[in-house]
Amino acid sequence: MSEHQDWSQGLGGIVEEIGGHQPPEIDTTLPHSARMYDYWLGGKTNFPADRALGEAFEQAIPSIRTMARENRDFLGRAVRHLVREAGIRQFLDIGTGIPTEGNTHEVAQAEAVDSRVVYVDNDPIVLAHARALMVSGKRGSTAYLDADLREPERILSHPALTGTLDVTQPVGLMLVAILMLLEDEDDPWGKVRKLLDALPVGSHVAITHPSADFNPEAMGQVVAAAEQGQLTLVPRTREQVAEFFGDWELIEPGVVPVMGWRPDGLPPADPQAAYYWAGIARKRS
Repeated sequence: MSEHQDWSQGLGGIVEEIGGHQPPEIDTTLPHSARMYDYWLGGKTNFPADRALGEAFEQAIPSIRTMARENRDFLGRAVRHLVREAGIRQFLDIGTGIPTEGNTHEVAQAEAVDSRVVYVDNDPIVLAHARALMVSGKRGSTAYLDADLREPERILSHPALTGTLDVTQPVGLMLVAILMLLEDEDDPWGKVRKLLDALPVGSHVAITHPSADFNPEAMGQVVAAAEQGQLTLVPRTREQVAEFFGDWELIEPGVVPVMGWRPDGLPPADPQAAYYWAGIARKRS
């Protein structure tokens, strides 16, 4: 029996220990973006279908593991910026994925112990892990909401959010490597707009999004592999990504390659080596 099989068979026990509830049925025969990211980051919460499609992506883009890490690193830089420079003490992280090193609540609470975080995802495996990470008391509070970005009204009105965050005060909205999972027909810009409109002045939104702008051929191969794996993946241009920020004010350096957004240490030799756009904007009025 493999380590992955051991973990999956123990999932019900994990959920029972942390909440007394059994998870929804998990279809491990289909790849899931959160578990693929876990695979690329060296995690163990993934299954053969996730690894197979992850390897197909890697054949088209050999640096895909580095790109996954760069997204994770951006999340850390973004959260630290929002806590240190913008005074944000509460975060809404949508599409959080499987918890790993450097989760939003860990970064935020390391900077300000009273930080509060609500995670949102729609994978029951993520649900089990995220519930196990909930913290409260002296180190702020963390909650998990099992929901979909396609349902912004449900996210905003859910008791897990309203009981954890004060939406009359500034919020840091994290949309890291999630919007590409929505087709244009889902109107992702409209979904994001509903979230932005609900947040008060002083709030910030952080976004990363894959793009074919950097390597159209390789990204085309990845999109084709995703279609074969029944996974939605929609790369978008810089202009389309910038549109997600609406009329919020982009902070420097604007919408740039993810590796080039305020890197720690020396600037990367090739900031376009990770095929993602990234940016942070704030609500001024």
